[in-house]
Amino acid sequence: MRIGIDAREAFRAEPRGIGLYVRHLTREFAALAPDDEFVLYHQLPDLPSYVVAPNMRKVHTDMRGGRWHTWERLQMPWRLRRDRLDVYHGTYNTLPPRWRLWPGPPLVVTLHDVMVTYWPDDSGDPFVRYARQVTDRVVRDAALILTVSEWSRRDICERFDCDPGKIRLTYNGLHPEILAGAPPGAGEHARATQAEGRPYLFAIGAGLERKNTGRLIEAWGQVVARQPDLPHLLLISGVSKHADRFRERAAAAGALEHVRFLPYLSQAELIGLYAGAEMTVYPSQIEGWGLPVGESLALGTPVVTSNTSAMPEAGGDFARYFDPHSLESMVDVLTEAIASYPAEFAPRRDEAIAFARQFTWRRCAEEVHTAYLEATSRR
Repeated sequence: MRIGIDAREAFRAEPRGIGLYVRHLTREFAALAPDDEFVLYHQLPDLPSYVVAPNMRKVHTDMRGGRWHTWERLQMPWRLRRDRLDVYHGTYNTLPPRWRLWPGPPLVVTLHDVMVTYWPDDSGDPFVRYARQVTDRVVRDAALILTVSEWSRRDICERFDCDPGKIRLTYNGLHPEILAGAPPGAGEHARATQAEGRPYLFAIGAGLERKNTGRLIEAWGQVVARQPDLPHLLLISGVSKHADRFRERAAAAGALEHVRFLPYLSQAELIGLYAGAEMTVYPSQIEGWGLPVGESLALGTPVVTSNTSAMPEAGGDFARYFDPHSLESMVDVLTEAIASYPAEFAPRRDEAIAFARQFTWRRCAEEVHTAYLEATSRR
């Protein structure tokens, strides 16, 4: 097959989320489907550090009018036909429109979630506005829809009246280096260099309100106020562009001395921080899939997270849960977890690691490739 992939997010210097999704899939496809040809379409300049297999071709293509998504609306429908693709995979929750008289190859889309169609975060963002305009069409035009959790599958069906038989569940995988476990001493090194040798809780945050980083900081202020001698720090990554705003919230919550904000982390640094933490905290209000929950468990570190959306799927019976909309619930669960959770988790640590490590990118890539075959057979 000749398979086109929307790889625009994979060409960012510091990829997150969808960009990593594409990179992991293409890495696995190199060994899984060596006889297929993959065409990786991107808008940003080529990134030499993003090395792809010989059966993959990077194609830079762009159009003026990025705010109106002319690249996908006008350029890509023509490219899909000119390049004679057998199937095209839209990885970014969207698809190019189908032309009635020249429909082109079957389309597969990954709807990681459909939160942008109804959640108020970033409602002024051009991509959010675009997604709200086109998701109905995307659901209708896709030969198959891939999504990353049972919760997300239900959400898509309920909001877009989609036939459940059109959706395939393809759980995200965990990075191979996380599956391999932390190197000896990595946790101790992280504690010494990032937490001044003190015990700490590790949280991956973001600037979006739904990620709930601000409420976590407020809750942490109350946890510290209840226990003035608590030695623990709260280490937060992912908010370097918003650090000043969150420092102000930490100061207002009386927690500034007990919080540290971290820069963008390499994979090795991330693994060390997970491994050295007393526990990981993931307070997001809503997620299509709780990747940090699985990453932490795979490295043997207990997790406290939200009881909403897909987080319980990612944490299973091994995580502790709070109501992310309730400051009181967050404070109570964090306080209790610091006191007892690590000791209670210890006997189940190996079981938790095995649960998390079932989520591999090879398994995900196999399921995605099966969807390509199914979509082309329907053609």
